[in-house]
Amino acid sequence: MFSADRILAIRKSKGFSQELLAEHSGVSLRTIQRVEQGGTMPRGHTLNALATALSVSLEDFRAEPAPVVAPLFPADAAAPAAAPAERSALRSDPDFLQLLNLSALSLLVLPLLNIIVPLVLWRRRGQHIRHAAEVGRRVVGFQILWQLGCFLAYGLLLLGYQAANALQLQLWRGGFLAVFILSYLLNIAAVVYYAGRLRRGDLAVYPIRL
Repeated sequence: MFSADRILAIRKSKGFSQELLAEHSGVSLRTIQRVEQGGTMPRGHTLNALATALSVSLEDFRAEPAPVVAPLFPADAAAPAAAPAERSALRSDPDFLQLLNLSALSLLVLPLLNIIVPLVLWRRRGQHIRHAAEVGRRVVGFQILWQLGCFLAYGLLLLGYQAANALQLQLWRGGFLAVFILSYLLNIAAVVYYAGRLRRGDLAVYPIRL
């Protein structure tokens, strides 16, 4: 029989939030919440998906783990036994989460760096840092949406100018510069705003994620 308390304890020991475990396992967030509360009996494929995402076996989910023979020298054996859990647990690094967000300001150097730099940081270092996967998805997702919005605005403005020329209408010629400045100010303001929320420990940054 599986143990809801064991699943909850293993998830926390691995540094996974319920949302992150849902992403890695493919099991819905609602199902994980009900499993950990003991409100449902999970099926075999659900337990297998959770065990795979947490890098444990199904035996680890049982209420009464198989007995282990006591070592000859308990004091010496205690330290090695704890090592695998320490290696597998994600470490907390709020500074890296801030760096992941602020790296989007690289758009001030070259266009598209606001997507490339956070993506590289997320993929190279985020696998070992708690909440980095979630924050990385949100930062990169917002920057992609912002970039597409800029392309769309420039395209619509260009079509507007062409239509005005065809109708022999006179339009203000500073439209492209205005869109450029306003879009950059919007992006910078969003990065600075969510940097403040991350500093307070709020991980619900940006309205979109990959």
